[in-house]
Amino acid sequence: MEFDRHDPPGIFIEARAFHRLKLLLKLCPAEIAGLGYVTPHPEGFLIQDLFVLPQRVTDSDAELDSEALCDFLGRFVGDGGDPSSLQLWWHSHVDGEVYWSETDLETIERFPGNRVISIVGNQRGELLCRLDLFAPRRERLENLPLVLVHGTGEEATPDLETLRREVWAEIKTKLKMRVPMEPLTDHEGVVGFISYEGYEIEVEPSDGSSGEALHHGAGGLTPPNHHDPPKGP
Repeated sequence: MEFDRHDPPGIFIEARAFHRLKLLLKLCPAEIAGLGYVTPHPEGFLIQDLFVLPQRVTDSDAELDSEALCDFLGRFVGDGGDPSSLQLWWHSHVDGEVYWSETDLETIERFPGNRVISIVGNQRGELLCRLDLFAPRRERLENLPLVLVHGTGEEATPDLETLRREVWAEIKTKLKMRVPMEPLTDHEGVVGFISYEGYEIEVEPSDGSSGEALHHGAGGLTPPNHHDPPKGP
């Protein structure tokens, strides 16, 4: 599948996946990353769902648990899923600027398959979306808008309060914060460390009260003036 750079493919996203993305970016106090289920769309690609896997995080890094990733892929295939449809990699920069860091670019280059859609966002609602094609030739299509698809039935208007609770629970149960080494000191200064490896603690999700919610705009996700997601655990 080839595309004209002057008429790039559209990146579409279903309502439930869109609101999950909004909440994951907003509620997680550390960097978070995940995958997404993508299917063909008449005008490009459609993001149908997002997945959060167990991971170790800091305010500037997210490392997926390799064993959990294998387990997830096994269940996904066992349920009839096609692993080649996992063509979305998304992550947050927490409250930092949105851009493609060297680590991000390396992750994109290592992504398996012929293509990957990448999304990076932050708690302020800023977002970048790009499409990288690896075959039949290498192409990079950047600054693509994310287009919300309004479905029908229950999926058209997901219950944001229920969804917020689900996302809050996912963050709390699947993420572990990596805490750096702590120095031991006496009157002469640092004499050692409690842990040379560091250790992990539970991530406590935000209640969503800081920053602004995200909403859909012509260029992707932008901060609105009102309509924050429901608050309270």
